[in-house]
Amino acid sequence: MPYFIHLLKLWLIQVRYAITRELAFRANFFAWVIVELAWFVLQLAFVGVVYQHVDSVAGWNRYEMIVLVATNQLIQQIFTAFLMPGLVKLPDLVRTGGLDFLLLKPAPPQFLVSTSSLEIGPLANAGIALIVVLSALHSLAITPTLSAIFTYLLLVLAGLSVHYALLLALVSFTFWIVQAESVLLGYYSIFQVARLPREATRGWFRVIFTFAIPLLLVANVPASVLLRNMKITPILLFLGTSLSAALLASLFFYLGLRRYQSASS
Repeated sequence: MPYFIHLLKLWLIQVRYAITRELAFRANFFAWVIVELAWFVLQLAFVGVVYQHVDSVAGWNRYEMIVLVATNQLIQQIFTAFLMPGLVKLPDLVRTGGLDFLLLKPAPPQFLVSTSSLEIGPLANAGIALIVVLSALHSLAITPTLSAIFTYLLLVLAGLSVHYALLLALVSFTFWIVQAESVLLGYYSIFQVARLPREATRGWFRVIFTFAIPLLLVANVPASVLLRNMKITPILLFLGTSLSAALLASLFFYLGLRRYQSASS
C-alpha cells in the first residue's frame, strides 16, 4: 500500500505541474478547448442531421444516440488529458535515448511513460460532454439510480482501459520499428469506432471490434447502463475484457522494453 501511495503522490505532483504549465500558457489551453469543442459540436450536428430523416438508428433514438456520442467524448477527453500525451512521446524517447532518464527513476517504467506528460485542457471538454449526457437523459425523462451512476463511472474507467491498452500496444512497436509514429495513425484511424452503435454493425467488423479490439464496447456498454436495464453478464464481460486488454498490452510493452538498448551503449 505505501508503494501505491508513493505513485499517487508522484502523479499528483505531475498534475500540479501540468496545471501550472497551462496557467502559464493560457492561449494554448483555450485553443485546445475550442478546437476539441468544435469537433464535438460537429459530431452532435451530424446526429441532428441524421435524425431529421429517421426516427431511430439500430434501435437508438436521437437522445439515446446523443448519450452514446457524449459518453464516447467523455472517455476520449479524459484519456487525452491523463494518458495519451505521455504514450505518444514514447517513440521519440526511444529514438533519442530520452527513455534512459525515465528508466533511472525509482518508479515503474510503464507508469512513468504513461504519466510523464499531462494536458489539462481536455478536462474542460470532458465536463461539457458530461453535461450533454445529463441533458439528454433529462430529455428522455430518465433519472439514473445511484447504482446505475456508479456502474456507469466504473465502465467509463473500463473504456479508458481499452483506449490505454490499444495505444500502449501500438506505441510499444517502437522497440522494433524505427519510425513508429506511423503506427500511431492506426489509433487515430479507428478510435472513432467507439461512437458507433454496436447494433448498427455486422459480420467481421462487429466481431473484431467487440472481441479482438473491443472499441464497440467502450461507449456502448456505459451508455446502455444509463438508458436500458442491462444485464450483469455483458457488464462483467466488458470489465474482464478491458482488464485483459490492459494486461496484455503491459506484457507487450515490457517485452519490447527488454529489447531496448541505452543510447549510450
